[in-house]
Amino acid sequence: MLFGPKGSDKDPIVVGSTSPPTSVDPGAATDAAAWYLMSNLYQSLLTFVPGKEEPEPDAAESCGFTDTELTVYRCTLREGLTFSNGREITPDDVKFSYDRILAMGERASREADDPNIPEDEKFNYSGPITLLSSLEAVRVDGQDIVFELSHTDATFPFIVAGTTGAIVDREKYEELEVRTDNKVDGSGPYLLKSFTPDVSAELVPNPNYDGPYEVSDFPITVRYFVQDEDGTSAEDLLAESWDRGEIDVADGKLPPEVVAEINSASPEYRVYESTGGSIRVMTLATDIEGSVMSDETVRQVAAAVLDRQAIARQVQRNTVEPLYSLIPVGFTGHGTPYHDLYGDAPDPAELTQKLESAGYELPIPFTLAYSRGAANHEEAELIQQQLEADGLFDVEIEYYDWQEFIPMKNAGEFEAYLIGWRPDYPDPATFTDSLLGPGDSMRTGYVNSEIYGLIEETQAESDRGRTDDSFREIHELAADAATIVPIWQEKRLVLAGPDITGLQHLQGSSGVWRLWELSRL
Repeated sequence: MLFGPKGSDKDPIVVGSTSPPTSVDPGAATDAAAWYLMSNLYQSLLTFVPGKEEPEPDAAESCGFTDTELTVYRCTLREGLTFSNGREITPDDVKFSYDRILAMGERASREADDPNIPEDEKFNYSGPITLLSSLEAVRVDGQDIVFELSHTDATFPFIVAGTTGAIVDREKYEELEVRTDNKVDGSGPYLLKSFTPDVSAELVPNPNYDGPYEVSDFPITVRYFVQDEDGTSAEDLLAESWDRGEIDVADGKLPPEVVAEINSASPEYRVYESTGGSIRVMTLATDIEGSVMSDETVRQVAAAVLDRQAIARQVQRNTVEPLYSLIPVGFTGHGTPYHDLYGDAPDPAELTQKLESAGYELPIPFTLAYSRGAANHEEAELIQQQLEADGLFDVEIEYYDWQEFIPMKNAGEFEAYLIGWRPDYPDPATFTDSLLGPGDSMRTGYVNSEIYGLIEETQAESDRGRTDDSFREIHELAADAATIVPIWQEKRLVLAGPDITGLQHLQGSSGVWRLWELSRL
């Protein structure tokens, strides 16, 4: 069923978030916050419908592979769809949307290798190019869009359904430049009335929306909370705003001590709890010149001394679950390779001998960077203490504002850092292909042809339930390399006023933030 025009003169539902997006241009961002917001503003050919394991048609009438090798994917665009500016969406717009990402990625790669371009003038690109690693070409055939893949890739429909596949107006977006005016020309359930980075986004129902969702007729105002100049965390600011009754929905990280005291039976507010797909990791780069993290032995010792139970208990107040695999609970391929390899209580004497036998003088110095996250400062300090215990490491921790952190991460400037990762789509490949594959979204510099081969094996399997063994093998190899070390998996919690409905569908493991599900009684 397709739903059409709806207007609204109602007061907006105010949603609080601790994750401000870096951009509202789908070709320019891969951070989860940007994807969440943009999933309300743009349409893709496919979408993720709650309760369905496979993507469903959105802007497309139909999509499917046309060959048994899963290398040609054809979609038929529905007719009559329009952008928010009134222009009709054409197959050429769809082609442009994908070609643009590839073109910007190629430009960034080309300029990065050009010594004649000053570093501060090179194209700083953070778009989803790694998710299109299998896409070789896009062509238009009448009302159809044909995607030609370089190799078998059963996960491609999931990429199409995400924000990577968001359709933009080719007359409003430049092929080789990021749109920076904070405006949107899309065709999603909402229009972007205004967007102020790190402050707020005002959304109103799109009267010309034509898609699979029935959209609430309430406008939405998203308030973004970031660390204050006085050091007050975004999480504390969100909690204070909730206590003052300034927001209707708290859908951001709250301080662990606040979460621990929430009473799910209280009549004063609604609570929705679930096992989230987001994970927290420590990333150790292998290609920073002069960094000790280029040595696998050093990375393995750092991974071994990490006490996840203590982090979950002491810092996060049991609001998260210790994680021993990059694939979290709830996804095919989940296991405990880090626990199997390193255990919970390594012998300090053995670790000392391992490092000294490798020729190191202890303690080994390195810098650990971090940015936003629940109890982020306390977490970084505890991890520092764990690494420095028994005289193995001498760790300097450095905090960065998110808007500074992401470009530095993407430029490969950190030898070690803490970061969260949220699934782009509901398949274990989202914790594998981008993190451990050639795209190297974490910029670790790690290369492993055996892992790459196993990734291609999983991409070739159309029955996703049969990929379990391959994913487990991939993550056993990843645990041995210790370039991306899992720490914990979130327990997702959303608070809302007693008159707010729709929380159960607001977010899942698909990278979609269904603000259109929210309504007020």
